[in-house]
Amino acid sequence: MHSLVLTQDGLQVADMPRPPVMPGEVRIEVRAVGVCGTDIQIWQGEKEAPLPLILGHEISGVVHKSSVNDIEEGMMVTTEVDIPCGRCWYCKRGHSHICPKRKTLGIDVDGGMAEYVSVPASLIHPLPEDVGTQTGVFAEPLASAIGTAKRTGIRENESVAIIGSGRLGLLVAQVYDAYGANVYVVGRNKWQLGLARRVGLRNTLLAHDDDWIREIKTATQGVGPRVVVECTGTPKGAQMALEVVRSRGIIALKSLHGKEVPLNTDRIVMKELRIVGSSRGPYDEALDMLQKGRIEVNRLISKEFPLEEGEEAFRHSTKPETTKVIVRI
Repeated sequence: MHSLVLTQDGLQVADMPRPPVMPGEVRIEVRAVGVCGTDIQIWQGEKEAPLPLILGHEISGVVHKSSVNDIEEGMMVTTEVDIPCGRCWYCKRGHSHICPKRKTLGIDVDGGMAEYVSVPASLIHPLPEDVGTQTGVFAEPLASAIGTAKRTGIRENESVAIIGSGRLGLLVAQVYDAYGANVYVVGRNKWQLGLARRVGLRNTLLAHDDDWIREIKTATQGVGPRVVVECTGTPKGAQMALEVVRSRGIIALKSLHGKEVPLNTDRIVMKELRIVGSSRGPYDEALDMLQKGRIEVNRLISKEFPLEEGEEAFRHSTKPETTKVIVRI
């Protein structure tokens, strides 16, 4: 099968064996895969992964072969990304996404940038009516964004700051907006902030000076927002979150930084802050939001590439004006 494989020499299209279907598994004929920030970090050598590796975990496609009765061939699906052990303390308590022995598609084991991928049937989610494979690639990052909102709590009309206006920040911001929060998107890229306004996010702030801090504090009685979500994956983004969050507030770390990030722990203690990590979320709710059109994803798609142009897709993903790139298979 044609596959986009990352080796020590970079990305290359190669012919790989088609994955078998073991008992309890489903083989997906992949139609579309989103290029994620984690994919880019692995490609650029900023995040370790076993090579050679087929990247890609934002996957949608059609069931090619199924070993279970309730998942039929030809069904349009997406898949969760973590393959847990199923036996540890976390798995037995319903927290399989933080299983210490889990393997993640496209990071620890081969992912979806290939004609086929086999996954445990328990990870499969059928795509609702009117949700095609292009939209289906947003199920994983949108579920993750919903998980972040649930971990911080959501209060209607409450001001929330999203640090970062990239592909992830705009999804997270839309989720809080859909739940009734008064969202402020803070970024350094004027084009991305313009896109934020086009998808309905009215409050956008350019973070080239401290005016954005004053504006948010003015809107929050001088104390800052209770919830700040850091979506840049940069040390500067984490510092910005610390600067603007109110005392006894919550900073949610949404992006993977790929390296150690210094944090002013004295400030965390003195402001009595909660630091919340968030990595996964509910797929069913994400797919429901996509079906109902509550989240705008089509405008987030910058460009699509065929699998054979996968390396160009990754290069395009790093451009400042790029949001989401999709690899078509």
